[in-house]
Amino acid sequence: MAEDATKSMAKLQLDEETGEMVSKAELKKRQQKRAKKAAQERARQEKAAAGPAPAAPKPAAKQEEQPLDPDAMFKQGFLHDVYDDRPVKNVVTRFPPEPNGYLHIGHAKAIAVNFGFAKHHGGVCYLRYDDTNPEKEEEQYFTAIQDVVRWLGFEPFKITYSSDNFEKLYQMAEKLISLGKAYVCACNDVEIKLQRGGEKGAQPRYRCEHAEQTVDDNLTKFRDMRAGKYKPKEVFLRMKQDITDGNPQMWDLAAYRIKTDTPHHRTGWDWKIYPTYDFTHCLCDSFEGITHSLCTTEFILSRVSYEWLNKSLEVYEPMQREYGRLNLTGTVLSKRKILKLVEEKIVRDWDDPRLYTLIAIRRRGVPPGAILEFVNELGVTTNITTIPTHRFEQTIRKYLEKTVPRLMMVLDPVPLVIEDAEPVDVQLPFSPKDPKMGHHTVKFTPTIYIDRSDFREEDNKDFFRLAPGKTVGLLNAPFPVKATSFTKDEATGKVTEIRGVFDKETKKAKTYIQWVGTEGSRKVEARIHNALFKSEKPDDAEGGFLNDLNPDSEVIYPDAMIEAGFDEVKRRAPWPEAAGESELGKGGPESVRFQAMRVAYFAMDSDSTDDKIVLNRIVSLKEDAGKKQCALRCVNVVNKDLRESVEPMLDHVKTVSDSIQIANGVLATLTTNEDKTRAALDPFMLATDVADYLVRKGVSFRETHHISGRCVAKSEETGIPVNELSYEQMKAIDPRFEKDISEAFNYDASVERRSAKGGTSNSSVMEQIKVLREMLG
Repeated sequence: MAEDATKSMAKLQLDEETGEMVSKAELKKRQQKRAKKAAQERARQEKAAAGPAPAAPKPAAKQEEQPLDPDAMFKQGFLHDVYDDRPVKNVVTRFPPEPNGYLHIGHAKAIAVNFGFAKHHGGVCYLRYDDTNPEKEEEQYFTAIQDVVRWLGFEPFKITYSSDNFEKLYQMAEKLISLGKAYVCACNDVEIKLQRGGEKGAQPRYRCEHAEQTVDDNLTKFRDMRAGKYKPKEVFLRMKQDITDGNPQMWDLAAYRIKTDTPHHRTGWDWKIYPTYDFTHCLCDSFEGITHSLCTTEFILSRVSYEWLNKSLEVYEPMQREYGRLNLTGTVLSKRKILKLVEEKIVRDWDDPRLYTLIAIRRRGVPPGAILEFVNELGVTTNITTIPTHRFEQTIRKYLEKTVPRLMMVLDPVPLVIEDAEPVDVQLPFSPKDPKMGHHTVKFTPTIYIDRSDFREEDNKDFFRLAPGKTVGLLNAPFPVKATSFTKDEATGKVTEIRGVFDKETKKAKTYIQWVGTEGSRKVEARIHNALFKSEKPDDAEGGFLNDLNPDSEVIYPDAMIEAGFDEVKRRAPWPEAAGESELGKGGPESVRFQAMRVAYFAMDSDSTDDKIVLNRIVSLKEDAGKKQCALRCVNVVNKDLRESVEPMLDHVKTVSDSIQIANGVLATLTTNEDKTRAALDPFMLATDVADYLVRKGVSFRETHHISGRCVAKSEETGIPVNELSYEQMKAIDPRFEKDISEAFNYDASVERRSAKGGTSNSSVMEQIKVLREMLG
């Protein structure tokens, strides 16, 4: 790592404007930004010198945003490098879910990565059910997983089960015992924890007495386990790995456990012992000839045990690589927590559109293509990606904008009687931007419905829609309309009817609103789904996530009205017809999607019947102000650079949290090799010490880095290490260098000079260790 760091530092370049040493990419970015700013300033000055300009020509149409290459995440970055690590001709991957619950948005990334990686390289991907825990597996989960994979547009090469290999896995376990690399253990959980270093892992690790049993004894006991001669938890099979290794995944993991309470969904009562994930996963990968075993970073430590087992049994060795999983803020993805929401009837079921299970996202109306686009936009790295829900919704919004038709709909209808109107057919495009979507005809009638929110009983200068004596435009109607009067229900105080006339003198109104005629339209129930929780971190709420529920997470409009074009949209769904769902014959009511102009994007719900249409709001037309993260509210008080860094900073919080758990196991047994550490030292590491030296001479901090950068440049030009440049060479760079500059070129002194809080000196480090230990108790 030190060698890598040295190479990285050697590649730093001088930003001559700021005096900072930065990466080549960062320097290029800054130079482009400055060039753009300079060009804008020149244009401003030239314009001012030229005087008033002639009338500008009509601006060109805004260039349409180019869609991201759907294979971008495989052509560059992490997944590109993974293939380069093993550039085989016939790529074979697998998606191996446990059939113990419904998949959520995080699994969409795993599906896209594994199936997409194989597809991009002309290979195949298995759907393998990891069905080794009969107590938690149900048939409904098997079916739901398969449906979701196909809904996302992927067809498995084969559907397999870990249970297909139960006999073969058993034989492998016996082979491992015969090799002296597995033993039957009778220790309980408390004893195992002590063997692994105790509560905090601070005690010496050791093996139990069972590890010394003979091969014959272990084979006999293991066969007795299979025959049902032991009770659950009485004994289990452990792999004999390396208890001294700093990696917890090498601390003699369990290979087989006894389970006799529940029959297996496929093998019934045939088996009384079941292999663990750590034993099953790598061997099934080997049996199926997986070339690239792609999993999330919580399995990064497991790679060692994965490779150990395959090597020990001398079977084909797949290559495991780990990428960061996908999380969303503002929701819960835990099976246990969602079950609690379902049981307490806070949500309808696991497919409630307010949840982020994939069946819920599907029911809400989110197109599968939008999910894949979201994953592709984020890219794939080793960092855990924690994304605000509003960013996911923004991707959905962009996708729907390009793919679904427009209709007129009002959530809270109130009749508007236009006294001088006559019935007339109006042609409406399904999309003003895409003529290929076609058009449809609706009847404009003397009585139409508008949304209650588009009318006010008293006019206001800041209100631009309908009010007594005020004119508003009606989308695609013959003329604008002026309100003349209205009537109210005395009991409720609600407006029950508005009357008006065409304002034929006004050619173009300031504002246009949607409407629905009385002929061919229908009443629908519209469900407006908002965030289920009030905060971005429901789990942090005092008293638990149930105390963070949003009371307005669902608002229902039972009497909404939609125009006649809905019937054609429903008949032709999904839009576009090659959206994936229709290809696999799985397009349900949720594939009937449209934009309700000025309202939101909607899709049909599975509660719909022939007599009643129920619609779910997919996303709003624009991002709701309330969905901005509180951290991003600094928009008006901090500079742009800081604003742009807030979101990625929050993403890294979860990454750091997970990394701490990994580091704990590593640090417990970490030893340093001083010789190798010193061998990795490089003179370029002392560039900052040159700057610090000049600061002590009274030179400004900004200028010192500029000078230090010139020293580095001189070193690269002459091939002489920075710390070996002569006094004369240093003096030529800047006359303020004196002969004591040689004192700056001392690695040990460099470390000790940084003695401030958080510094690198021995005393500072020891003080910080003391502080951290007090914090940790």
